[in-house]
Amino acid sequence: MQVSFSNVKYKQIAPFVGLDYLKWFSDAKTFKLHRSRIPTPLLKSIVQDLDVMLVQYGPLPDHQTEEIRSRFLSPVSTL
Repeated sequence: MQVSFSNVKYKQIAPFVGLDYLKWFSDAKTFKLHRSRIPTPLLKSIVQDLDVMLVQYGPLPDHQTEEIRSRFLSPVSTL
């Protein structure tokens, strides 16, 4: 794949993980997470922060710019 990972687009990477880019991640399957390497209270805090972002910015698949996706994911990236 001849692309810079800092500039890769969903359309380019989706086929490599078995997704159809036209479905905008709605075809991703759910999975059980049996074990996490971070403490449960920290995970709960991150999920609560993402819930706040969901209310404030709307669902992640609706975001068309890198800036708004970054804002949505900010609770995760500040760790």
